[in-house]
Amino acid sequence: MKRTITTLAMSALVVSGFAATGTGKVEASSGSSYKVKIKADGLRVRTGPSLKHRIVDGVNAGQTFKYLGQTGNWTKLMHKGEKRYVYSGYVKKYNTSNKSAKKASFSSSTGFMRPTSGPITQGYGNASGKYGYTFHNGIDFGAPTGAPVKAAAAGKVIKSSYQGAYGNHVMVEHKVNGISYTTVYAHLSKRSVFVGQSIPKGANIGAVGSTGNSFGSHLHFEIHRGNYTYSGSSAASSVNPLAFL
Repeated sequence: MKRTITTLAMSALVVSGFAATGTGKVEASSGSSYKVKIKADGLRVRTGPSLKHRIVDGVNAGQTFKYLGQTGNWTKLMHKGEKRYVYSGYVKKYNTSNKSAKKASFSSSTGFMRPTSGPITQGYGNASGKYGYTFHNGIDFGAPTGAPVKAAAAGKVIKSSYQGAYGNHVMVEHKVNGISYTTVYAHLSKRSVFVGQSIPKGANIGAVGSTGNSFGSHLHFEIHRGNYTYSGSSAASSVNPLAFL
């Protein structure tokens, strides 16, 4: 939730795949009907499925490539005419031979959208504990103060206040594909919604800032399955937002 030089360095490692090692057998893809869509900015492309292999490029969210297979935690794809590898945690595989599947991949079949622009500066999961928590329950988007923050899905505002480490923050409850979720938008410079308000997907709910426990302008974003339950040492009710965006 906090952005310092140390945090940025750790985030860069996660996004570039330093959280995994490359082992295992490559799974053959089913012909040319599969592609992968990149889900995070700055994802590094390597010559092989491990950290020992050379970085040849970086790709950004929304770019698509032909899927070639899987090796452990690494996805093999066709990049600029060459067989390359990226960390699988930041890509989404889809079947291009199924028109409805392809449409769902680009429109986010989960019903959620990115709440703001900018690169992901800290990922979801285990943290160093330097700032009092050992599990980061959301992801951080690096964005300038004042950048608009949008509702990731249609829902009802259940909290809009300034409190604790979150600073200015908004919580919204949703019902997506029959499942209840709660989203959190923290460190805002301003809030534009009130408790009890029903809002559509993409509605403006505030602006990026650096309030609360924050060093540098960014949006801290969480998705919880069901009601919001926080823990500084475990996932609790939170889920990885990248699986939904």
